[in-house]
Amino acid sequence: MGEATGERGSELRGAAVFAAAIALLGGALALVQARLQPPPARGEDAPEDMFSATRALARLDRLIGDDAPHPVGSPAAARLREKMLAEFAALGVAAEVQEGFACGPRSAGCGRVWNVVAALPGREEGPALLVSAHHDSVAAGPGAGDDGSGVATAFEVARALLAGPRPRNPVVFVLVDGEESGLLGAQAFVDAHPRAASIGAVINLDAGGTRGVTSLTRTTASNDGLVAAVAEAVPRPYGASVIGAVYGLTPYDTDFTVYKNAGWPALDFGFGEDKAHYHTPLDRLANLDAPSVQHLGDTALASVHALAEADLAALPERSRVYVDALGGALLHAHALWMPVFAALALAGLLPAARRLARAGGGDRRAWWRRGLGFAALVAGPTAVGAGLMAAIAWLGGAEVAGHAHPLAPRIALWTAVLALGGAIVGGLARGDAVARAWLWLGPWLALALIAAITAVALPGASVGVLPPALVAALLALATCRFRHAPSSMSWRTWPSGWAVLLGLALPALMWLQAAVRVEAVFGLGPAAAGVLALLGSLLAPLWFGLGRLRRPLVVGLAGASVVATAIAVTQPAYTEERPRRLSLLYHLDADSGAGRWIVGADAPLPDALQAAAPFGAEGPAFAWDTDESPSFVAPAPASELAPPVVELEADREPPPTEGRRVTLRVRSARGARVMAMFVPEAAELRGVAMNGTVLPPYPEHRRRYVAGGEVYGIVAPPPEGVVVTLELDNPASVEAVVWDLSEGLPVAGDALRAARPAWAIPSHGGDRTMVSRQISL
Repeated sequence: MGEATGERGSELRGAAVFAAAIALLGGALALVQARLQPPPARGEDAPEDMFSATRALARLDRLIGDDAPHPVGSPAAARLREKMLAEFAALGVAAEVQEGFACGPRSAGCGRVWNVVAALPGREEGPALLVSAHHDSVAAGPGAGDDGSGVATAFEVARALLAGPRPRNPVVFVLVDGEESGLLGAQAFVDAHPRAASIGAVINLDAGGTRGVTSLTRTTASNDGLVAAVAEAVPRPYGASVIGAVYGLTPYDTDFTVYKNAGWPALDFGFGEDKAHYHTPLDRLANLDAPSVQHLGDTALASVHALAEADLAALPERSRVYVDALGGALLHAHALWMPVFAALALAGLLPAARRLARAGGGDRRAWWRRGLGFAALVAGPTAVGAGLMAAIAWLGGAEVAGHAHPLAPRIALWTAVLALGGAIVGGLARGDAVARAWLWLGPWLALALIAAITAVALPGASVGVLPPALVAALLALATCRFRHAPSSMSWRTWPSGWAVLLGLALPALMWLQAAVRVEAVFGLGPAAAGVLALLGSLLAPLWFGLGRLRRPLVVGLAGASVVATAIAVTQPAYTEERPRRLSLLYHLDADSGAGRWIVGADAPLPDALQAAAPFGAEGPAFAWDTDESPSFVAPAPASELAPPVVELEADREPPPTEGRRVTLRVRSARGARVMAMFVPEAAELRGVAMNGTVLPPYPEHRRRYVAGGEVYGIVAPPPEGVVVTLELDNPASVEAVVWDLSEGLPVAGDALRAARPAWAIPSHGGDRTMVSRQISL
């Protein structure tokens, strides 16, 4: 009887600890969400030397208030340039238009661009601070957030600087063109503008959505002076060097890459929430969050003030890592300290590991369980959570789970991750007190080892796990005592409940912030599931404190996940406020005269479109499409549209020492804004130049979407066309394809446009007309 009472008491104590941990996670989530809100927007009556989002948005309304898209090379873009010149003139600042031709570093394309450049003189001659934002939009939307917010911020920063004392360094403002078409405007500025030689540091402003707090997303490697200055100056700093360390794994890019490649010390700032509006007609002024613009402006102005007074000619060539304290401060340290901190974390955890190893004996199967425990606790829930989100998306006919209604899928994901973590725990430490202790120590040892590896190989990434690992090491040193008993974990076993809770606090704040922001940017998917599973692995020792209560709780959480999943799949996948991206393409093959309708197959085809045209099963629409870019295709009427003109040009250069050279002039007979060329692998292409500019090597990331060759783009081609020079190793003639793209559909597409549901809108390039033809090289 006494033994049963003791066991019941132990379970109740364990339940109290587990409940405290859940409360801690809930409180951390509430705090994170509260701190991830931007400050209120200042009004027009704000002091002249301060940033006012109200003033900035009023200027943006004058610039793009018509909500018209203004992609590079469009008439709308030309009108916007004239307005920007007028706004600079109203500030009393002389501005100019830099017209150029450039090729992107990662886009496999070239084009004409028109940058707007202005400069404020400094008290001293010397290196200048460059403030950059891009003024072009995608063809589908007006780009109020991306990057009208950056343009408005640049103007308001310039106005605030003029209201105060002259800064030490000159400040150059460049509102670049062609960012959406491959970072072309920034490349043109770096390559050809006279002021490029004077640039000492760069602040780049961009946005990947219409709201959110502004983060320092990336810095160049030698960031010591930049990060230290920003950390001291910015009132509410956000950012972590781990973001920059993994940025290259995402499909996003900004003009920062061009400035980094030029060797200029640079900072990349921006906000990126509400991807539902990104690159669509909904990225308009009415949907741009004023507090988010205020935070971007506060961050930019403070950073400009700090760097405009710095000695840009003597910036230290050292690296710093950094992480924010929920906007309260930007914590930073020299990258060289990271291996030392990682060694300290391991040193604090290893004594406890040695004592546990002696206590645990030499059971090989137990050691395998302990060694694989952390991997199972993270990989298992991550895989199940990601699979569940994929299933919800598939069953609901959505591209991403919870796009329109995220609450139910979010609950399904969280409860599934928790439930599976609790289920796995039983098999890892059944009846073994030492193994239960390993459930706390094992994850921290693994995290400390990860921190040590990244501290050496990729120091910026180590900040994601190193601070919590250091706290766990201190807790291990302070509480390293054991009791070996067959009973479940309680306050009297090691680690004690309070030690687990203390070790949970910091990662709860750091990783829940990461989870919230990952979800806001990428949606509910593998990344969000992985962050939650990592945090859930730290709850492993607390599951044993529940004793017999563990199983019903696991079942209850699993049931909640099932119910939430059922609700999620019955809710509309898209709404007019949060629509699906669905662009229509009319393709005319000028060689055969056949027309086609093409719709991207990232989600099931709406019934109304299927009824409007006989679309077939999803698959590659073109010979160069991969399995990553399938489409739905239906026959369409032929049109009298002129195909692209391709003319062989005389080669004025000496013959190549190897292979052969083909020089062509390509132009759009119908004045299309975009052209492209597919060169098959059989050509054995060695190099490409356009208008004499040699393109960088073909970007590897594009091969995911291009099969059997390489696709090269041209934006804003002049009426006389662009001269394309191809260096080929194959002596035999090969067949290539050239096409042009114009915005809008022919009249025959009216029925399809009308059939597109209200909850679906064009995105990126929007609805377009494509005319292609084959050519012999």
